[in-house]
Amino acid sequence: MQTANAFLVAILLVGFPAPCFAQQSDSWNDLIERVDVNQNTVSGRWQKSDTAISTTAAGAAILSLPFHPKWEYDFRVKFTRNSGVHSIALFFVTDHGQACFEVDAWGQHMAGIQSINGETIQQNSTRRDNQALVNGRTYTALVEVRHDRVRGLLDGNVIAEITLAGKRLTVPRVWEIPDSKSLGVGAYASDTTFHQIEVRTINGGRSLSTPLGSSDQTAASSRTAMTSPREMTPGETSPSETSPSEIASSETSPDASTSSTPGSRPPSSPDQPSPAIPATRRPSSTQKRVLLVIANQDFFYREYIEPRRELERAGITVDVAAGRKTTCRPHGNSGQQGSGNVMPDLAIADADASDYDAIMFSGGWGSSMYQYAFQGSYSNRVYNGDPQTKAAVNRLLSDFIEQDKYVGALCHGVSVLAWARVNGRSLLQGKRVVASPRQSPSGTYNGRRDQPLSRWNAQTNGAQLSPARSIGNPRTSADDVMIDGKILTGEDDNSATLFGATLAKYLTQ
Repeated sequence: MQTANAFLVAILLVGFPAPCFAQQSDSWNDLIERVDVNQNTVSGRWQKSDTAISTTAAGAAILSLPFHPKWEYDFRVKFTRNSGVHSIALFFVTDHGQACFEVDAWGQHMAGIQSINGETIQQNSTRRDNQALVNGRTYTALVEVRHDRVRGLLDGNVIAEITLAGKRLTVPRVWEIPDSKSLGVGAYASDTTFHQIEVRTINGGRSLSTPLGSSDQTAASSRTAMTSPREMTPGETSPSETSPSEIASSETSPDASTSSTPGSRPPSSPDQPSPAIPATRRPSSTQKRVLLVIANQDFFYREYIEPRRELERAGITVDVAAGRKTTCRPHGNSGQQGSGNVMPDLAIADADASDYDAIMFSGGWGSSMYQYAFQGSYSNRVYNGDPQTKAAVNRLLSDFIEQDKYVGALCHGVSVLAWARVNGRSLLQGKRVVASPRQSPSGTYNGRRDQPLSRWNAQTNGAQLSPARSIGNPRTSADDVMIDGKILTGEDDNSATLFGATLAKYLTQ
């Protein structure tokens, strides 16, 4: 009987192989020893010691790894986030494209895989909430890549799993790696040490190269379709190169004088930058006018162009103002084609509230230069602005409030309203508002070095702050726009289109 049972067990073991994730693997191969930080750094400031690789908290720090998988494999990383509040990413490759497994992401402690068919962690089915990392603690992240599925684990716990059939994987713009066939690691605005970076191929595993050609063509055609030239509007440059897929939210250094997007990596500068396009005025059938304020340096392009389009589509005239009537330069990778430079119609000091029905402030870290009552300072001196311009902004806002007109702001632009003072009070005190969960520029806050979330500015000035992505669909901020009286706020660049449409609605109804 025992012999028969043993024979039956043997048949069962042969007839029913273990699941693909349980297959035996080859030994682990150390990738740290192969890395040359001078050659493999994509962005950020990386250093290599005998036992680890580390990066400082410098926006989206990305390191490409000298390994191009051709067979099913496991990718394991042991890391410690020493400071910061944002994500750690492992970039992996499949025959359906390159993507990343990310932990503590989007300023909301999410984890998952992105992007899947163009959807980020916020939107796709791999999203796991409440996945905050503890600074100073060491974690082990593992990505298991098989021909038909991918699984991401943290300290042995499965966080995300997808089947690959019918999926197109891409990397969000903030994490793009020039070599789309290589592995990589990343840390967003977080001082991080990577103690181990290892890979192993799977014994008897399948090749990842079979449908690779068709997958690449699909991804390439999809990216081309998503970034094909569109109808140009005033203030937008002619495209010198179409941008990859989605906007996400960073720079190689937020302290650089020409720092890039808070949430996206800067593109290489073109040999001959496109000239600034005048923000020309248009006739209006409704006679409604909006003053759209952007920063001379580091405004967020999406938060300028998308509201402007919605307003002009409604027949509203838009004038663009800045601290100085000189070329305004956007954050890199903030939605522009070409340079994205804009020539404003007028300086803020020359604006008169009686000429307009509303005023709005686009975001981007550069808008910090308009914070009237902010008592700190920024590492990037450009963001500190000057007293004359700040006073002009505050007088203008006071006039709009006194004339009972709409006042609005997007993303970090909400901080301008927070630090404005009307009759000695913050313009946002007691107001229901939304604000960005992304970081403010680094600097001195309340007497100490810090980099709080942008929403801190509204909160510390007495606003009734709505939780991030709490309006409508919790998986996106596209519908996070709030109006309280004549104060209109939008959470971030994803809210820009609805923000413009909402302002247009209130002005024309």
